[in-house]
Amino acid sequence: MDISQEKTFKQAQDLILDNRVNEIDFIKILESTLDQNPDRGTLHKILHLAHFSNVSKHIVEKNKVDKWLKLLVEILKKSRFHTGYLLKQRAEYYGDKTAFNVINDGNIQKISYSSFWSLIKNTARALFILNKKVDYPVIGLLTHNQFHGVLVDLACLSFGIKIVPIPLNTTLEHISYIISHSGINSLFIGNKECLQKWIEIKDKHNVNIVLLEELDEQIENIIRWDDFLKLGDKSIDFDSDALLDKVNMLATQTIMYTSGTTANPKGIIFNQINIISKRFARALALPKLSSEDKFLCYLPLFHTFGRYFELMGSIFWGASYSFAESPAFNSLINDFKLIKPTIFISIPKRWVQLHDMVKTKLDLDSDDQTIIKNEIEDITGGSLVLGLSAAGYLDPDIFNFFHKNGINLLSGYGMTEATGGITMTPENDYRKNSVGTALPGIELKLEDDGELCLKGPYITEGYYKDNDTKLFKSGWFYTEDIFRKEDGHFYIIDRKKDIYKNSRGQTISPQKIENLFQDFDTIKSVFLVGDGKEFNTILIYPNNDNLFTDNNQTNINKIREVFNSMIISVNSFLSPYERIINYVIINRDFSKKNGELTTKGTYVRKMILKNFRDVIEPLYEKSYISLYHNEKEVRVPTWLLREIGILKSNLNWDGYSFTISHEHRSLSINWSSDNLQIGNFYYSIKSKLLDLDLFIQNPALWLGNYEFANFTGPSIFRLKESKNYDNIMIIGKKDETSATNEDTPFKVDTELYRIHKSVILYLKNDIKFFKELISTVDDSIGNWSIIIIETYMHFNEHSLPSFRIKLIEAIAPLLSGELFINLLHNAYLYLRKIDSSKGFSFDIKRTKDEHYQAIISYIQESKKHIDTATLDEQEFIKALLLLIADFGIIHPTRFLWARSELINWQLGKVPKPLYSTAQKAYYNLIRGFRSWIGQSTNITVDPETGKEYGWEDILMFDDGVRQDHKKKLLNAIIETSLIRESIFLFSKNYLIGLSDIPLNGIYISSISNYENKSAFRLLVKTRNYGNHNLVVNLNEGWNRDFIETEVKLLIKMGSGLNDNPLVENFGGYWPEHNLYTEEYIHGETLEKYLKRNMDDISDHSKVDRWQMRWLHFIWSGVQAYQEFWYRTNYELAINPPSTHNLMIPHRDYKTGTRIISISSRKSVESLADHFISFYTKYIIDTEQKYAGLSHMSDWEVIFTATIQALKVENGKKVLEDLKINIKSSDIQKKCSSIGLTEERIDKFLGEIDKFGVLTKPVVFAALRYERWLELNQKATLQAKASILQDLYKDYELDNLLDEYPETRLRFFMMTCFRDCKKELTNEFQNMIKEMRGNMLSPWNMQERISSIGLVINLNEEEKFFLARMLFPHVNSADYVELVTTTYGEESKINLVYQTECNDGNLYRIRPPFLPKEIAQFHGILKESMLSVTFTSKHEFLLAFNGRNSLVGGLYWKKINDLIHLEWVAIKRKYQKISLSKRIMADFDKRMKASGVKTITVGFYAQEFFKKHGFKIEKQYGGMVKKL
Repeated sequence: MDISQEKTFKQAQDLILDNRVNEIDFIKILESTLDQNPDRGTLHKILHLAHFSNVSKHIVEKNKVDKWLKLLVEILKKSRFHTGYLLKQRAEYYGDKTAFNVINDGNIQKISYSSFWSLIKNTARALFILNKKVDYPVIGLLTHNQFHGVLVDLACLSFGIKIVPIPLNTTLEHISYIISHSGINSLFIGNKECLQKWIEIKDKHNVNIVLLEELDEQIENIIRWDDFLKLGDKSIDFDSDALLDKVNMLATQTIMYTSGTTANPKGIIFNQINIISKRFARALALPKLSSEDKFLCYLPLFHTFGRYFELMGSIFWGASYSFAESPAFNSLINDFKLIKPTIFISIPKRWVQLHDMVKTKLDLDSDDQTIIKNEIEDITGGSLVLGLSAAGYLDPDIFNFFHKNGINLLSGYGMTEATGGITMTPENDYRKNSVGTALPGIELKLEDDGELCLKGPYITEGYYKDNDTKLFKSGWFYTEDIFRKEDGHFYIIDRKKDIYKNSRGQTISPQKIENLFQDFDTIKSVFLVGDGKEFNTILIYPNNDNLFTDNNQTNINKIREVFNSMIISVNSFLSPYERIINYVIINRDFSKKNGELTTKGTYVRKMILKNFRDVIEPLYEKSYISLYHNEKEVRVPTWLLREIGILKSNLNWDGYSFTISHEHRSLSINWSSDNLQIGNFYYSIKSKLLDLDLFIQNPALWLGNYEFANFTGPSIFRLKESKNYDNIMIIGKKDETSATNEDTPFKVDTELYRIHKSVILYLKNDIKFFKELISTVDDSIGNWSIIIIETYMHFNEHSLPSFRIKLIEAIAPLLSGELFINLLHNAYLYLRKIDSSKGFSFDIKRTKDEHYQAIISYIQESKKHIDTATLDEQEFIKALLLLIADFGIIHPTRFLWARSELINWQLGKVPKPLYSTAQKAYYNLIRGFRSWIGQSTNITVDPETGKEYGWEDILMFDDGVRQDHKKKLLNAIIETSLIRESIFLFSKNYLIGLSDIPLNGIYISSISNYENKSAFRLLVKTRNYGNHNLVVNLNEGWNRDFIETEVKLLIKMGSGLNDNPLVENFGGYWPEHNLYTEEYIHGETLEKYLKRNMDDISDHSKVDRWQMRWLHFIWSGVQAYQEFWYRTNYELAINPPSTHNLMIPHRDYKTGTRIISISSRKSVESLADHFISFYTKYIIDTEQKYAGLSHMSDWEVIFTATIQALKVENGKKVLEDLKINIKSSDIQKKCSSIGLTEERIDKFLGEIDKFGVLTKPVVFAALRYERWLELNQKATLQAKASILQDLYKDYELDNLLDEYPETRLRFFMMTCFRDCKKELTNEFQNMIKEMRGNMLSPWNMQERISSIGLVINLNEEEKFFLARMLFPHVNSADYVELVTTTYGEESKINLVYQTECNDGNLYRIRPPFLPKEIAQFHGILKESMLSVTFTSKHEFLLAFNGRNSLVGGLYWKKINDLIHLEWVAIKRKYQKISLSKRIMADFDKRMKASGVKTITVGFYAQEFFKKHGFKIEKQYGGMVKKL
């Protein structure tokens, strides 16, 4: 080394020791040194500097790891830096610092680095003498961990003597094989156990034997340790430096043998480059490790982690290596306190034991975090900061536990062939179930099948005496392990050789599935079976410490219930073909003794399958018997045979019927092509197989089939729930003139039996079925309501029309609106077919709003096609019109719906018979309603004075009311129910009488007097029901026809079932008094508003504000006028469309635009003129009058307002018609001059087809957000989310989703995603197209967003807003996460929602991410003494505390279109903090966001569910909540 280099290294070392590494360019030093062809000493000094932790940290921080390591490997090769030089270097630098601690009975023997190197040289000297007669000495080590063994190992590695550590956990046969295969000529043996192994095989080998420790045994030809060391005294020419120089870097330095299973173990060869390069790589992977660290070590030194990571690593870093006195856990706990280690590397079991030790002492859920951390420090010695869990699976919760308590517990994956580690968790980047990222210096790739391949300087070059070309190809080592890679992290799936295919050729990874059971503390071992089988099963060996131990039947059932729930939970995370169908509990664990486990504890799968064949075969035995006839098969479940009480051999089938030997019982099962008779029903079947088990589990297939029920017996009526059997359906029943066996020979007190009984009565034309069925329906029918419907739907086409009608009346409470109207329609047409002269009578009393709405929706749709309706169809509509009136009379709160629809059928082009029926029904409705309303008394008594008073005493007239008007109004009020009826309709259904109004309680003033009409405002004060406003309109010139048309139009423009009011809500019409009433609405016309603000409009500083307002007024006004035109069936329009005739809310997010008067209505003759009038008379005329109003609107706004008023498809058709209309020569020029062209319409329609409708609320909400953002440019994400949510609610965008499903997506695209990456915008646009094409629901975008998250790298802001777009119920300040969870082969985005409870702590609410969480919830339910059976249909929402411990949850299943909530359970400790309230609220919001309309629950905890909005409805079999 020249002087300049010496100076450079001295300066570098000083700066390193002074922690000023930023001042050093290490890469430059290495490169310049190599360029100068330095000597070995110079290069060794560089390598010495590289071991300092602050150097490694600096390289990592500068992101120079790959280049640095590449240069270091080049230097160690060039300088032949091997183990001996490493040990010598550390001894010289660290001197008296402790290298090793040896614990013995609580005492610690310390060995310094300098002493250790001296001992190494002494050992090496003795080794050379021992093997002086051997040309190529090979040393074997057969020992437990001990210091003398380390001396032999490192002496060999230092001075180039081949060394072979022999695994102690291998078999005698394999020990003998290793000695012979490797050519060991000197074997160093440890304790008595090791010596005994040697004694049993010694006759096969001729080797030197050296005992590493003093033993009492007297055995010939054995060298004691002290005697061995004395051999070194005979060496006179031992030159350590010269010997170090002779070490060959590329020669095989050591052989480490794998654990063989059935074959012999393989010897993995390593040279010095492999060993030393790995040390520098590990230093860069763990840059914080330094000479200050202390290792506590018990991992065997014949394995790579113990030998290379712990032993060699400790020396490399200049740290201290401490031998654990024993691997036993209790002994390790004592060692922790003695050594106070900073690093502990262990198998997973020890980390679990440490966790459980803390858990037994403390409450991990509630004890203060500081107390928990102190306890861990007390157990581990107080200094532990780094851990590694190696060689097995560890529950992610254990990792997280130690992370939270100051111990950076790492995960990793390694193989002996890679000198140990291959991947490792980066610091502070733990990923659940990941084994980390690639270590520095290693190159990894995944083959197409997922097999991991390795390449790098510390990968072995092969196997000793074995050229395995299958594993070593083109410089790559093939691990035979299958992985997946995600975001740089690796996840192990299985060993390649263990993966199998089922009988359908589908690939299954057993280890992946078995690992899902690792977290269950009630399972000790689980083994998957299914290679070549139709389905998967498992063998379970339970952990009896965590189960019921006595074998009474109750506990056996409980155990099976626990395991059933576990398997269901695991299955929910698997693909259908991977799921587990059956299992067996085995009575012993798998063992090495029986050849079922390798020395590493992994499964020898073939041996397990062989040894447990007797318990596996029954898992695949049939639980049924099969009876055959020709190509047909009937499967009879064995449980049914038991119930019937017969043997398998006694049941016969001749293709026509089942018979029982020696008995008279029989059952018709007669197959004919694709039709099948079972009992007295006929079926259509798609298969050649009839599965009676599935058949019985769907009661809708056999209820009423008395022959089948009588044959099978009462057990079939005790079913708890039904299952689908899709291959078969009822097509009819056997015609029987006389039936003697309809009555069952038994009675069962179940709902199913009662349904069965009613079906039998129905099918034999016994009207008693009606009473029986009503009694069943109105009683608590549990979850059988769907079965009632499905059963009777098979037979709804009864031969008697009256039975069809009675059936609908009976089951009406159970029917959806759509099914109700379909059944009613079919029954009516059948009645007409049988006897068209017979009247239709239907009792509507048992129907509900849902059915009423269905009737109205049906006739509204029918009206669109009334010109082509058949006579029968028209007659049916007439019947429905009368039913509408009946319902409105029975339910006065629905009077307005009925009146509006009956009036609708008196407007437009309606056939005369329908018009007449509608009119008749309308008058019936009015009479019935007014009969119910009743006439208020004309005299009452003042409760305060006791004096009598009448209507004339409570009326006060304004001076502006004429005398004749006073008289007319007084007479009308006295002689009609005007006040009572109007207030009922305009209020919350208050029924007001004279006695409710105090003296002088009604004030009447004149509002207007124009166009033959005088209008008066009545302000009514009541004693207890508040104040009310209404308008009375007196006709003073219009003829009867005009006023009645006006009334009809006002009713039509008011509130209906699906319509918002365009005018003030209509009250009542009294032709005898020539007046009608309307609701009074406060406000001013748009014209008055503009005039009042004329100065403000002219103010140039406020132009932006008025641009927005004017756009709002244009859009709302055009939409209101166009909706009037639409509701008159495109016949009438308000002319002119002016600002004088509109009341528009001033805020653009408010709805409720009203047309003041419809009296100026005129027929629409020209479509073009109609549209032009909006542009010229409404927009241009107003802008000319108020010059400050900028031209903020053009035809696109008029088009969009039209689309919104008419709905999308109608609006598009009108615009297409407009294109045709403007081609007319006399108007084309006029249209063109104002920009109304075909091209413009085409472009607008094209945009709609491509991106949907950009509605007014979305536009204004987006504009408001943009304005807010300009004023709040530094707003946080939470603030942005808050304003987005407020705008979404203010503009009621949710209400648009049915008609414009893209609304929410468009809103987010125009706001928070306005500047997002192009790929995301393209995906959003594709989603809009899918929504417009009904291929994607706005209520369920999770799967679509999940797929986007897999192909686009989303940043945190995009994830933040996606969560809020995907889950509308998430508040801005809520902490939420979008977490992708894998379920089989599918990934799904789930929401994690954080909420604060009354105890001040935060809880996370989310679906389960792991099977064990479902199993833990099962435990909570059982602790709450709840009866629980999970099925594959169940879904879960769980709550976790701040330490990720499960504390409660709920679960549910979907039954057709509704959600049935099973149970809600919270751990006792977490009750009374409103956690259940938070879970229920989140559950409701999630269900609503996914489009769910109805949630049901049983009759339990009624008070709790009432608080959450549930109501008792027996037809649902419990309580119901409508969302």
